[in-house]
Amino acid sequence: MSEERKGFFELVAGVLRRPQETFQYISERDLTRGLLMVILMVVLAAASASTYMSKIPLEVLMPQLGQAGVDASQLGGSMGLFAGIGVAVSILVGFVVSTLLMHGVATLTGGSGNMKRFFAMHGFAATPHTLNYVLRLADSFISSSSQLAGYFVANRDIENGVLKAVIGTNLFTVFGLAALVYITYAVAENYTIGRRKAFIIALVPYILYVAINLFSPTG
Repeated sequence: MSEERKGFFELVAGVLRRPQETFQYISERDLTRGLLMVILMVVLAAASASTYMSKIPLEVLMPQLGQAGVDASQLGGSMGLFAGIGVAVSILVGFVVSTLLMHGVATLTGGSGNMKRFFAMHGFAATPHTLNYVLRLADSFISSSSQLAGYFVANRDIENGVLKAVIGTNLFTVFGLAALVYITYAVAENYTIGRRKAFIIALVPYILYVAINLFSPTG
């Protein structure tokens, strides 16, 4: 680990362009700055989810309401609020759990590294997800209600459970795969292990998310 300390935006740009080199400069002192990236990601994700869901008619989101005789219009945009809160909580919990999981696996398999430093690294490795949510937030304002409703129905009607679970994680996209690459570099650097082993460890949370989506009652 290098003793030179770089600025927040310098680290963000460095992770995106030269992750292997840049992660050497991230230490446990950068924990707050790494968590700042996570908070930004959470806020953007919650805002985009809330906007998306508030624009989809409730009779599309929950067709069982009409069958039960409930007037969906009376519920207003409450689904948007619930969606935003749900996404924010799930991302925060997912970040903490996945970081602890990777730390545990890396340590149990012979790696040696500082957990606080890895939390900081993982925060910066989430930069692609943050960029993704910037685009999603913009798209949520641009897309029409009918477009979003059609997309929602199309995804809901996917019959292949594995494919539906993979899509539902929102991890196997250009941004998600880029984050996987960055996390791999972070694991390799923090725990002083080979990149192949680091990749397998970084992939563990992805597999877990798919499994949760696949076997969850709402999946």
